[in-house]
Amino acid sequence: MKILVAADISPTTICVVEFLQKWLKLAAVDLVELMVVHVYEPELDYEESAPEITREISPISEKELKHIFQPLSEICKIKYIITNEKHGDSILSRGLDVDMIVMGRRRRNQLEEMVLGSLSQYVLHRATCPVIIVPEPTARQVTQKVLQIESFPATPKPTISNEAFARLKVLIYIAKVDGNLDEQEKAQLKGGLQAELLPDDVSFENLLNSPINLEEELIKITSKEEQELTYYAAYILANSKTEYHPDEMKAVNLILEKFQIAPEKVEQLENLVNKSFDFQNASIVQPIDDPKLRNEVIELKILRCAIATSVLGGFPSPLLSTYTEAAAFGLQTSLISEIAALWGHQKFKPKPLLETMVVNLGLVSAWLVAVDITKLVPKLGSAIASADAFTATWAMGKAANSYFSSGQQLDKSALRQTFRQARKEGDVVYQRNQSAISQQQKVHATQIKSLTEDLRAGRLILEEYQKQIQKLLVTIKQPSYL
Repeated sequence: MKILVAADISPTTICVVEFLQKWLKLAAVDLVELMVVHVYEPELDYEESAPEITREISPISEKELKHIFQPLSEICKIKYIITNEKHGDSILSRGLDVDMIVMGRRRRNQLEEMVLGSLSQYVLHRATCPVIIVPEPTARQVTQKVLQIESFPATPKPTISNEAFARLKVLIYIAKVDGNLDEQEKAQLKGGLQAELLPDDVSFENLLNSPINLEEELIKITSKEEQELTYYAAYILANSKTEYHPDEMKAVNLILEKFQIAPEKVEQLENLVNKSFDFQNASIVQPIDDPKLRNEVIELKILRCAIATSVLGGFPSPLLSTYTEAAAFGLQTSLISEIAALWGHQKFKPKPLLETMVVNLGLVSAWLVAVDITKLVPKLGSAIASADAFTATWAMGKAANSYFSSGQQLDKSALRQTFRQARKEGDVVYQRNQSAISQQQKVHATQIKSLTEDLRAGRLILEEYQKQIQKLLVTIKQPSYL
């Protein structure tokens, strides 16, 4: 069987490889000849806008392609073709002698499709053999797959320390100690927990379903930094629900007893949770009566806040990320209060609405696990936490706007549906603004670190820290939205 794969150096191509792995295994095809066609520069996926290319072909392209397609090398005979021909024609001309064409597709809105065209549609309507289209990955998947490409040549599997693994088990214990871990919460925990980070003999299902001895796991956490991180994570996880379950309280108190954290540090960590959700923007936001203008302003505020929280969510320092995470919570609270004010509700208290989102959507639990991964494997976790922070903030803002546009009549079920849809939309917007986010992370890294160290050392109070972070990050120039 002969298969032509249209490939570039992108996360979507990794998805194509993963699809072929599964499909060929199920199809049980004995001999497969794979022709990998890569059109060198520029990385466009549309036919009509692709210019002629005359520059020399980069020799690294085939190395990178071999790295991406390495999982198929044992089951397929692979031939690599790197060309500077026109995109659509280069695929169609070589597709005359194959049994199937497999290619990826990038997400575009209807306007972009009309203006730019689509390579996948171009090939689909002109090919003489079956064509399989593999969709572009989500924002979370993109961050993981980009790192797979960046890790070329292949690096050893990342591992977590015994202390970090113990801390992760403590979080899972807290999450399920109230006996109410439903399927949605399990899915969210699994989404944050990357299977490849676990020891080879441990699966997510076993980790989630096996009994956990809290005291035994706490004994394994010996460094002061790890203990501080563990207490903060357990406290915020237990307090993300409207009712503090007795067993959660017992577990958090046991952690505090075993670690003997200084009272002033306990107060500081707990304030990061309790006061961040009460943070309000000091500036006065006036209501806007014009629906079109109000919507434009809200859209911009949501985008700016999502980028700011993404910058904070991807902060690489394990210990300091605890504080930047709290700053992100504060920005989300401020965003909701500003949206309320734009609708004419200047005295609206955002915390109950936030709690409704948290309780019904497990938002804090999901993000917390993602952020904790940052502290296990910094590069992978930082990228995932950054994407999660963006999509969570985007969805919060969108859901809040829908809530007020309904006259505050949106019930929990409708809020849940709105949030889910907005999060999918946020995945797409995040991908379009990754360069802006990366730039902000580089520009403000030193200032964020300095402010956060001042907060941790007690040289800055939390309220002032929140204001400084907001002033620093939410005044960025508007990136490309459409």
